[in-house]
Amino acid sequence: MAERLIMIAIDGSDQAEKAFEFYVDHLHQPGNQLLLVHAAEPPLVSSSQAVMLSQPVWDQLLESEKKKVKALEESFADRMRAKNLTGKIKAIFSGKPGEVIVDVALEEKCSMIVMGTRGMGTIRRTIMGSVSDYVVHHAHCPVVVCRQ
Repeated sequence: MAERLIMIAIDGSDQAEKAFEFYVDHLHQPGNQLLLVHAAEPPLVSSSQAVMLSQPVWDQLLESEKKKVKALEESFADRMRAKNLTGKIKAIFSGKPGEVIVDVALEEKCSMIVMGTRGMGTIRRTIMGSVSDYVVHHAHCPVVVCRQ
């Protein structure tokens, strides 16, 4: 069987963990390689806070976020080792998560994307958009969205 590269979108949520487990339990095939992608967003601050933030405070916020991302990567690396899965983990600190996931999947020539969904209500999803909705409609490959 040909080797396939499967992307799993991770973000530290229970939904991402369930998507990883769903892949392991139902989709994994020998020869598959994993690419776990975390579209890390910069720390959230309001516009009024941003105006008043000094560079050292911003750097501290960013460093804190990088530590969280590192812990997330280590957690999933441990899970991959425990399940004898091979692949790599990539954190990207720019862009909107949906766009990052779609772009990386195309660049890396992924065969499939597996991701969770937060299950937002219709009104919130309509106003804010949904990462999984964006990925489903823009990805070049099949997308498996794991619901709660």
